[in-house]
Amino acid sequence: MNHNNIQAQSELWEQKLMGKTLVKDDAETTMDEHEIFKISDLPPGHRILAPGTPQTRDYRPDRLNVFVTEDYKVEKAYFS
Repeated sequence: MNHNNIQAQSELWEQKLMGKTLVKDDAETTMDEHEIFKISDLPPGHRILAPGTPQTRDYRPDRLNVFVTEDYKVEKAYFS
């Protein structure tokens, strides 16, 4: 991916995920469908980073980093 494509993909994923709660496929929830996003629908190679989660600083342009709150609500997402 070139820089412009990485930025465009990051913006696309952030729009899809922002404010939604990540859930497992088999999770039962009382939330509406528009409030959740299934973890299995994230692109391959993603990583979910909750507060305090250690992270490496290696650059992988194909990896989507998804930053979540303690209750797995998405705060930020980008490729790097």
